[in-house]
Amino acid sequence: MPRRMLAYVRQLPGGGSEMANTIDIRGHGVVKGYAEGEALVADTTLSFWGEVDAVTGKVIGVGHPLEGISLGGRVLVIRSTKGSSGTPMVLNLAQLEGNAPAAFVNVEVDGLAALGCIVNEIPMMTELERDPFGLIATGDHVVVDADEGVLRVTRK
Repeated sequence: MPRRMLAYVRQLPGGGSEMANTIDIRGHGVVKGYAEGEALVADTTLSFWGEVDAVTGKVIGVGHPLEGISLGGRVLVIRSTKGSSGTPMVLNLAQLEGNAPAAFVNVEVDGLAALGCIVNEIPMMTELERDPFGLIATGDHVVVDADEGVLRVTRK
């Protein structure tokens, strides 16, 4: 971070820092990489097999909080994925169609989602120092630097 910006950074109790409308949250990069995009947030699980249309990237799970919303190019902030060994395949199809999430931010890691992220080179972070559901809202801009273990959230 440039030195002149340090004056505007406030350290938060429990870790992290905050600048005006920007918050840095440290965590663990499960799948390394860098991505950014608009946040799509739901404190719930999501099954890529049966709840996501692989071609359109839209959530099709009836009654799911994200029903009808496209995951394409978004930073998906959810509790975890759930379900079957089809997760990596659905992620791959969505990636080929240009409709996969840009990155995953999960509270709990599902091994099959991690495998899908590795195969498709989609960064994944977890073990955040603070509750992402209290700090990130749908529409916020999120930079995921899983190499350095940092999320930078700019509020909308």
